[in-house]
Amino acid sequence: MTEQQPTWNEQQEKGNFFLLRFVFAVYRLLGRRVMLWMVRVIVAWYWIFAVQARRNSRLYFDRLAEFAKAHPEFEQHTVAETQSSTSTLTHLQTFAESIVDKMAAWQGDIPEQELQLFGHQHFQQNYGRGAILMISHFGNIELLRALKSEHHQTVNVLVYRKHAEQFNAFLQSINPRAGVQLISVDELGVDTALHLQERLNQGEWLVVAADRIPIHSKRCSTAAFLGHDAEWPQGAWLLAHLLNAPVMAVFCYPYQQELQVHIELLSDNIQLSRKQREQQLGQYIERFVRLQEQHCLRAPYQWFNFYDFWKK
Repeated sequence: MTEQQPTWNEQQEKGNFFLLRFVFAVYRLLGRRVMLWMVRVIVAWYWIFAVQARRNSRLYFDRLAEFAKAHPEFEQHTVAETQSSTSTLTHLQTFAESIVDKMAAWQGDIPEQELQLFGHQHFQQNYGRGAILMISHFGNIELLRALKSEHHQTVNVLVYRKHAEQFNAFLQSINPRAGVQLISVDELGVDTALHLQERLNQGEWLVVAADRIPIHSKRCSTAAFLGHDAEWPQGAWLLAHLLNAPVMAVFCYPYQQELQVHIELLSDNIQLSRKQREQQLGQYIERFVRLQEQHCLRAPYQWFNFYDFWKK
């Protein structure tokens, strides 16, 4: 009998805002180096008992290695490292380290000079204009906080979670000039769409995760990821079509001692016709998935979906 695995939204996230504040206080008091040492010890202990996380991490690495063999044009040495017996531990530790880096970004400890930008012209052309950034649970999108521009660019992150107001208050207490707001969109109705359109009209950016299907949503398309079919949400692309704004794919992650930000313009506006909507959605999703695969091959440990991504 096959073991029933939870979907991403069924996995409970441990901790609360008290714990988050406590951890951030420790970061402020002891600094990044000590904090990294602490989280590595904690994760090592967690890894021993986290059977499901280890199993899903190994599934991802095995499929990545299989995919890399079929695509020799991409880098191979980083993928080879993921086949060691402790690679799943490294995977979880990398995720924990990314949380520490988020704290550094929240506080403004990452200077813009540390960022290596690819495709920055796409940002520059849209500063002060409404735009949509498609991201995934890969790397650390918080690195964008280190970017400065001639404009004060307000960014709104769409989340499929409650308590967005509490988290906004937490971020505000850390850095009042952060210019980032979380907007809860568990259900996308007319009121929400109008609110988001207003934000875009004011020149703000919307950040949308394009790799997880929202709770209670059945709008998805199938696209091969690392050589195996997976379901990808249509909602982000339907929203972009509805709001009629430029769409960029953004991947931020550490790579060979550098902090890299990769920006790719996907469309000046998402065009969907009634007759070919499913096909056109599939084409936009396919292009995003191909970009995701390339970055997974460059930085395998930066993929932070610790559930069976291919489960239907």
